[in-house]
Amino acid sequence: MIVRRFEAADAARVCEIFYRSVHEVACERYSHAQIHAWAPKVPDPAQWFQRLHDYDTFVADNDIGETIGWIATSPEGYIDMLFCLPEGVGRGVAAGLYAEAERTAIARGLTQLTAHASVFAQPFLERHGWVIDSHEIVVRSGVEIPRAAMSKVLRVGA
Repeated sequence: MIVRRFEAADAARVCEIFYRSVHEVACERYSHAQIHAWAPKVPDPAQWFQRLHDYDTFVADNDIGETIGWIATSPEGYIDMLFCLPEGVGRGVAAGLYAEAERTAIARGLTQLTAHASVFAQPFLERHGWVIDSHEIVVRSGVEIPRAAMSKVLRVGA
């Protein structure tokens, strides 16, 4: 697996990965209504390119060059999104992406990362030293979706 910076040509693929991840991975912990409220359709690649352009966004490519996951972190250290294709779950894709995002945050001099994590992502982040600051509910299209505000103090020079 190769982790590299996101490029404009990756926009359509990251939209597809987001949609598939929500519908095929997160569905293990969310209801049908929650899944469809969260990701009713594949996002528009041009809009998402604009959204991700100012972030530290990385993609993971498998051995044959197919992008199988991605992560986007704001310059302030907010991990906005981390998604993998179902075939990448449990194979180190998310861990590789997360490691690159954390290294980049430390190189920027950040001392903390934050996120609003799905029920599915919470155990992954806890394994990487994150703590749950609070549980909350976000409402999308009238449907309540549970998540947690999480954070991690970064150890600069560690």
